[in-house]
Amino acid sequence: MKKHFIHILCLFLLFPLGLLAQQENDTIDRLADDFVTVSLVVCDPDEVLYSTLGHAALHLQCHTYDLDYVFTYESEGVRNKIWTFLKGDLKMGMFAFPTALFQEIYRESGRGMQEYTINLSPLQKQNLWRVMDKHVAEGANIPYDYFHRGCAKVIIQVIHEAIGKNAIHYAPWSDKYTDHTMRELACSFVDNSSWYEFVSYFLIGSEADKDYPCEEKLIVPTDLVEVWQKATFDNGMPVLDSESRVLLEATNHNEGTWCTPFLMSILLLLLAFVPWKGVDYFLLVLYTLIGALMTYLIVFSDLPCTDWNWLIVPFNVLPAVFWYWRRYWALPYACIILIWCLVMIGELLWGHVLVDWSHIVLALSFVVVLVKQFFYYRKQKKLNL
Repeated sequence: MKKHFIHILCLFLLFPLGLLAQQENDTIDRLADDFVTVSLVVCDPDEVLYSTLGHAALHLQCHTYDLDYVFTYESEGVRNKIWTFLKGDLKMGMFAFPTALFQEIYRESGRGMQEYTINLSPLQKQNLWRVMDKHVAEGANIPYDYFHRGCAKVIIQVIHEAIGKNAIHYAPWSDKYTDHTMRELACSFVDNSSWYEFVSYFLIGSEADKDYPCEEKLIVPTDLVEVWQKATFDNGMPVLDSESRVLLEATNHNEGTWCTPFLMSILLLLLAFVPWKGVDYFLLVLYTLIGALMTYLIVFSDLPCTDWNWLIVPFNVLPAVFWYWRRYWALPYACIILIWCLVMIGELLWGHVLVDWSHIVLALSFVVVLVKQFFYYRKQKKLNL
């Protein structure tokens, strides 16, 4: 009986010690470097407009609890909601995909994928996971903003939210970021005279030409990798590993197309010289459609970064509205557009990109049509006399 009592007493004494030991072991496990792993995932560009710069996401794993997710900032499907997109009503938010599913989506499109380890401390990685879970729970409830909330910029924002605003120390910024605008950085990444570049100038207004802090100019995922590999955390560790791990090999190699915007603009300029009214009216319909889009984006749409756009000068709805009185304004307006073209060419030669050559050539074809219409009217008036 006495021996039995001693056994029970020992159990009561050892049980709390066992709990303390178990809690201590759990704490040690949770603070292990590999309890949670975090990496930056960079996906290759695609041919569609919204994927031309590539994509960036965060890959978080916890082997202890068999958790493996890619957290990616996505918008609602643009292809089926073009009008919603143009109105500025498209929503976006954070989503968590099982890594295998995320990779399968990109494998089907033939896009390559690499990842770089982010050297956060164990507590910082756990805090980042909580931040990501919070954003996923909020759902797609934020207005789509490709300018201020692109994938690369969102990753910077959530890292700041998890570890502090000033926790990343950047190396001296290169001239690439100090001397160039966000528009120039984005367009220098894609092939010159691509359709992406052509369309993006219509959708992205002069806000993209402002002088922002260099960190806010990191809108291209590969630029984010380049800069973060030279940046450090408070403990002196580089933000990113220098070596990448290939998650997917690219199988879809975009070889471009011969039908470039610049070539099409040259053809339209040559077409504008054809002395036939049918050609003029075809071109005028084209200019009116472009002008209607520009007018809608600037005046009516809530789409971000469309408050002002230099392309509204040659492309707007005023020529269509006042077409009946063209004998009064056609030649003066043609002169205004010609001056605009010269200014834009000067900016390009100076190294400050506001529009590209395709838009300038297209505007010149409009000048030719307006001048022709003016002299057609003068000639018709003389015949009537």
